[in-house]
Amino acid sequence: MSRAYAQLVEGGLLHPLHRALADLVRRIDGRHDEDVALAAAVASDQVHRGHVCFDLTEVDRIVFAGEDDERQLTADQWPAPETWTATLSESAAVAARSAADDSGRVDRPLVIDLDRKRVYLARYWFYQQRLAACIADRVAAPPLDLDEAALADGIHRLFPRRGEAGDREQCLASANAVDQRLSVITGGPGTGKTTTVARLLALRWGLVPDGAAAPRVVLAAPTGKAAARLGESLARTADHIDADPALRRRLSEIRTSTIHRALRWTPVPPERGGPFTHDADFPIDADLVVVDEASMVDLGLMWRLFDAVRPDAQIVLMGDRDQLASVEAGVVLGDLCIAPEPVDVRGMSESRRRLLQARTGVELPDVEPSGAPLADHVVNLPVSRRFDPSGPLGRLAQQVRAGRADDVVEALREPGSQSIRWIEPANPDAAVDSVVDRCLRLVEPLSDAMRTHPAGDAETLRALNQFRILCAHRFGPLGATQVNRRVTARLTSAEAIDLHPGCPVMVTANQERLGLFNGDTGVAVEDDGGALDVLFEDASGPDGLRRVPAVLIGRCEASYAMTIHKSQGSQFHDVTVVLPPRPSPILSRELLYTAITRVADVADTPGHLTVIATESVLRTTVRNRIRRTSGLSDALDAQRNS
Repeated sequence: MSRAYAQLVEGGLLHPLHRALADLVRRIDGRHDEDVALAAAVASDQVHRGHVCFDLTEVDRIVFAGEDDERQLTADQWPAPETWTATLSESAAVAARSAADDSGRVDRPLVIDLDRKRVYLARYWFYQQRLAACIADRVAAPPLDLDEAALADGIHRLFPRRGEAGDREQCLASANAVDQRLSVITGGPGTGKTTTVARLLALRWGLVPDGAAAPRVVLAAPTGKAAARLGESLARTADHIDADPALRRRLSEIRTSTIHRALRWTPVPPERGGPFTHDADFPIDADLVVVDEASMVDLGLMWRLFDAVRPDAQIVLMGDRDQLASVEAGVVLGDLCIAPEPVDVRGMSESRRRLLQARTGVELPDVEPSGAPLADHVVNLPVSRRFDPSGPLGRLAQQVRAGRADDVVEALREPGSQSIRWIEPANPDAAVDSVVDRCLRLVEPLSDAMRTHPAGDAETLRALNQFRILCAHRFGPLGATQVNRRVTARLTSAEAIDLHPGCPVMVTANQERLGLFNGDTGVAVEDDGGALDVLFEDASGPDGLRRVPAVLIGRCEASYAMTIHKSQGSQFHDVTVVLPPRPSPILSRELLYTAITRVADVADTPGHLTVIATESVLRTTVRNRIRRTSGLSDALDAQRNS
């Protein structure tokens, strides 16, 4: 057994699944070479942790996390990169490829990219290379042929304040996406991504000649909750744009779906043509596909989507590249958003800059083109309206995003701040008590609303959405499950996480027959007979509400607290962020940034943030950054230059 493999096995740092794959690859190799088995185990472990591959030259930076230990192996414990590369390239279990390969077929369990010395499980190499080829084809395709005079007129009408910060970038994003086969619109919470897309759709539909069919649009998101919120947001936006009443009505009535539903998921396994009905041979019936919350889409699902959209159709991706990445392997949106600055100071090509200036009337300064593959296809929206970017919360979010731990600590300790509070617990028990006490204080307005209207009303839901406890972990002493259990016990004297009148409720599994999705939140209320209903927001229901008997939902739980991952796409007036008592692999600046940006101002009242964490854990969280190993950017470069 190789030295590194022995260390990982004896330290309990490899899951049995990864060890089983290593044994299989060793048998396929035929030579029973331990270095080949080691590569298989590490590649499998890294996919489990969200990485697409691992780099042979940086393998000593990998942190392996077992049940009770975290460990890095020193460089001298690993095989030398050159020797390891040679061993893998000669193995019958490993396919040696280059970054320019379009990966039409992979018939071995492992792949080594000889150009970059990266090792992949074959499936993820295939996903990466095929997605890169799809993207490269879209970037190279000519834009749609549109009436430029009519387009400029539509832009001027839909963006009357395009000279102002915020509206300016939204205008540029729409003008840039309207004719391209691939566009990416990125920005933080409240920057107007949905507003931009609403105007983009109005612009696109408004350019259809009389008698011609309007472009067919599919709006999708990775989760049912995100899809529902996208539809609701578009419906609200439709009333505030200067467009033909028929176009506004079409926007308000447009339906959204999950990506899986848009692709028509089936239980058929891949070897029999599954798991999706739509693919390149049977594409989605759409001329324009818009995907919201694209940062949550993993590599495999993104390839499936691109493969199933006709080459002549358009794809628009929306998301926040600084939020948490997908649960599965890959960081596709981050790989595509190669430029860190807004469009006007970024290296777009000169021809694209001139075209946008002519369409919008917005002056763009001359800058050196970056030459990056997607420089002409990505626009960032920098101005947030969720909270004042120059206020305490806005500054804190930017400090976390930049990884400035000293500034974050100083901002949290700043005396007299009405928007931010920091509680430093002396020990885990004190932290739990602080969280529970804080939650009980926050739930008082909801309890008052329930006493006034036991059957629930719009005010009840407004009170519910005023607050939320956001935990880094689901389990553990400061996890969402334990917090919910403790709060429920204090309120009802029950030990289990039972539903009771007035408690927040989260749906924990998609239930399409009820129109409910994993992550949807409501509040438990009593009906006339004393049975429990759950009250949800529903724009199509009477008074914007919908009641569903709790017994029909089944898969739901009390949710005074929820994980930060589950909170993506939501916003609350008062947010309490709870970090664990000790450092954890899950802690990162992206996690904390996502939690902070759930806070929203309401009318003229600033939002409020409370952070419950020790200083050492807080500093570790801000310093840690999600660094997922991926070769997608390199594959895009190689595809473009091949």
